[in-house]
Amino acid sequence: MIKNIILDVGMVLVDFCWQELLEKMGLHGADIDAVADATVRSPEWNEYDRSVWTDEQLLACFKKKAPDYEAQIQEFWDRTVESIRQRPYAKEWIKELKADGRRVYILSNYSKRTYDLTCQNGLDFLPLADGALFSFEVGYVKPEPEIYHKLMDKYSLEPAECLFIDDNAINLEYPAKIGWQTVLFRSFAQVQDDMDKIISA
Repeated sequence: MIKNIILDVGMVLVDFCWQELLEKMGLHGADIDAVADATVRSPEWNEYDRSVWTDEQLLACFKKKAPDYEAQIQEFWDRTVESIRQRPYAKEWIKELKADGRRVYILSNYSKRTYDLTCQNGLDFLPLADGALFSFEVGYVKPEPEIYHKLMDKYSLEPAECLFIDDNAINLEYPAKIGWQTVLFRSFAQVQDDMDKIISA
């Protein structure tokens, strides 16, 4: 029986509108690609979410990857908060899941810096949840196995009672192996249908 609904944050409860922000900064085409490849599309972005490196180390690394775009990378960094936008259904969805008798937990790759910038606005649904675990708190990022076990240990969750929703298929592979039910988020309507089929089975 599914007792625990575990939700990702980015592209499930909030939008990460990094491309829109770069366009607002006046960048287009190859310039957007250059900044994105040095930041959000780089392997080092996982280190941002892990939050083991200092902000200064990360920013220097991003700039080193695209030295011709140092000013744009700095501006993107300074305006990060503008890229986080809560989806309109987020709060009501959590309330509805809890009204059905489920516990709701958050499991997300999310940096300490972005958390501090957005916890009062983009993430203001957090008090509605029964618990949360962010990558910056534990030094692990999805799909690393440790982060899933950290959540289970923190809240004494049984795998067979968990249903996890994430927009990235690779993040669903390990939890499925250890007995969680999983749903790949493609749209709000789709995920509700998929959840209903699993819960009613």
